[in-house]
Amino acid sequence: MKNDNRFCFFILVISLLFLSCEKTDKFENQWYSLDSNLKINKDRTFEFERFNSISSSISKGEWKIINDTLVLNSFENKGCYFYENYVLEPLNKIINKNKNCQPNQGYVNFKNEKFYIKDSILIYKSQKNIDESILRNSYSFSRKNRYRKL
Repeated sequence: MKNDNRFCFFILVISLLFLSCEKTDKFENQWYSLDSNLKINKDRTFEFERFNSISSSISKGEWKIINDTLVLNSFENKGCYFYENYVLEPLNKIINKNKNCQPNQGYVNFKNEKFYIKDSILIYKSQKNIDESILRNSYSFSRKNRYRKL
């Protein structure tokens, strides 16, 4: 009888342990790069900010996982922003869609931008004919903020 009670107690503890464990996705995290932050939220949304010495840009959108790949798509935004792609284009391709405003911030358009994790780094998957080493250095993220804001 004692062994039955111990076994039932053991099963109960193990069941509670498994039920209390929340499954998290390996992509859900705060990610950092040299000039930007990317927050992957549990509710399948993301927040992005890019900054440098003379300008800043933001984005918000939804994410999904396809196989081992994180795919980001921005929400459509009709605010007063300069609109730019995630992989920066030449300055003459950055546009202001709303002609009745003077934007002071950019909005980054993520359109099926793909990333994968390797060695705890979120690496951008190139979709254009751009040197992979440039993309890996400029458009990838790590979980630790190795860059200090001054």
